[in-house]
Amino acid sequence: MAKQLGRRGDHGEEDPLHPLRHSAAHVMAGAVMDLLPGTKLGIGPAIRDGFYYDLATPRPLGPDDLPRIEARMREVTAADVPFERSEMSRDEGLALFRQGGQDFKVELIEGFDATEGAGDGTVSLYKHGGFVDLCRGPHVRRTGEIKAFKLMSIAGAYWRGREDRPQLTRIYGTVWPSQKDLDAYLGKLKEIERRDHRALGRDLELFRIDEELGSGLVLWLPNLSVVREELETWWRKVHHERGYTLVYTPHMAHAKTYQRSGHLDKYGENMYGPLQLDEGTQEFWIKPMNCPGHVKVFQSRIRSYRELPLRIGELGTVYRYERGGTLHGMQRVRGFTQDDSHIFCTWDQAQEEIGKVFDLATEFMRLFGYSDPVIYLSTRPERRLGTDEMWDRAEGALREALGVREVPYKVDEGGGVFYAPKIDIKVMDAIGREWQGPTIQIDLNLPERFDVTYVNEKGERERAVMVHRVLCGSLERFVGGLIEHYAGNFPLWLAWEQVAVVPVREDGMAYARRVAQELRAHGIRVHLDEPPLADMRERVREAQHRRASYIVVVGAKEAEAETVSVRLRGAAKGQEERGVPLADFVARAVKERDEKALPHDFKPGEEGPSVAATLE
Repeated sequence: MAKQLGRRGDHGEEDPLHPLRHSAAHVMAGAVMDLLPGTKLGIGPAIRDGFYYDLATPRPLGPDDLPRIEARMREVTAADVPFERSEMSRDEGLALFRQGGQDFKVELIEGFDATEGAGDGTVSLYKHGGFVDLCRGPHVRRTGEIKAFKLMSIAGAYWRGREDRPQLTRIYGTVWPSQKDLDAYLGKLKEIERRDHRALGRDLELFRIDEELGSGLVLWLPNLSVVREELETWWRKVHHERGYTLVYTPHMAHAKTYQRSGHLDKYGENMYGPLQLDEGTQEFWIKPMNCPGHVKVFQSRIRSYRELPLRIGELGTVYRYERGGTLHGMQRVRGFTQDDSHIFCTWDQAQEEIGKVFDLATEFMRLFGYSDPVIYLSTRPERRLGTDEMWDRAEGALREALGVREVPYKVDEGGGVFYAPKIDIKVMDAIGREWQGPTIQIDLNLPERFDVTYVNEKGERERAVMVHRVLCGSLERFVGGLIEHYAGNFPLWLAWEQVAVVPVREDGMAYARRVAQELRAHGIRVHLDEPPLADMRERVREAQHRRASYIVVVGAKEAEAETVSVRLRGAAKGQEERGVPLADFVARAVKERDEKALPHDFKPGEEGPSVAATLE
């Protein structure tokens, strides 16, 4: 049996540093109120790796204010005053915060119900020094326990996340148990900045977001297009080997399709359309998902149980509206390609098919060097489609697939989507950030809405099971993550420049061309410097900047011996292999490419404070 590790709650329930971080948020808010009397308090939660507080201040705040706030916080922590909890009636709480002019706190109390507090007619408060806040805790015992902290940035935020509400100032900070932990975290942030796919995208000419074309739409430049081509070729090969039928579906569909699927009702605000065609008599929408198209492929004719399981896959481009403020390079876009697949099968086949998808998913993540997978089984939410019997069967199939493989997993109670329970796989990248990996769902919505059936052994129509899964998810987001995971140093099989051939002098060009020809004959991507030749050292530096996996230097000695001098990407001056037979180097490069080995300069980071991925 698979080992069930427990329930995944919200971050505050899991994070042992939650009390420390929440306490730091209170100290920060109190410091702002000390410096700027009349400040109104919003909310100040602990978040992954830190905290923030939303505030309405008498004057605008900027980065120059952070050192003053931080200095005041240090005075408060040095005073080592206690955090004191108290309770009062709901009416007393309303009177207290109304008297203090804290309109947002009054609104919170007025909106409380039995699930949030005040259900028994009381509210809880926490006090340190002269600062009092509405809070359910927990906190550390005294302010002196808050030692290693730093204020990071200032941003705007709408009250309650709604654009029609007041805009507040959000101050972000981080806090750790020790200065060593804080220094490690700040060092990791520098590494994240160094690996930022947007900066590397510019430097290495990988992709571009052209505002004239439109925000959130990615131009894959030639270098990154090589990565995508290789990735898609491998993806197709793997799916053909596993019995998938690959299809293409239209980029738009009639409104009645999305009315029937429920997308217009449940997801319409994120869709583009309508497009009025045939003099306004026909209404079409741009597709946000590939699922309805795959249903229509299945329904292109009557299916027999003998054809099941039918595995349908597509690298299909979809379009979804994202607010401008949420767009982020390749990782949050408005147009992207999903590696969607849907498996139509019987209930008797479901557990085995889910298991095969799970095996493929783990192989997939291992190939790219993602480690420490954490598996979540996300179960039925309170608001959902379908009967309890259907959810029991779907959740049971997912549990059985994990059980057969004896993999440890956590249960995310109520974490499924409204139409499906699911298996989520989260993985760690090279610097310890968690990323959403493959997902596997049993869709309980579309088979009912579209009456997806097959003819069973008795000659009767029976409802098909529809397993929905993605490996990459969005190719844009996945490849953007790979840029950061590899810090721009892609493995040989994906690299746009696999070998740079650098002749020492112009009289070495004939042999250099022969070396390049031999490599190209074996399908290796080669960059050869042709005349006029610059200084060799300059050409080596340029090849390093282009992120060539190997730099091969050839001169008269190499030509005479039919050898090459090989320098690995990122190697320091003098760190090269001399006298490598040309045939041996070609065989090495071909072997590394075909085995899809991880980059030779890929160094996963050591364990340390976790850093949230920029997009979840």
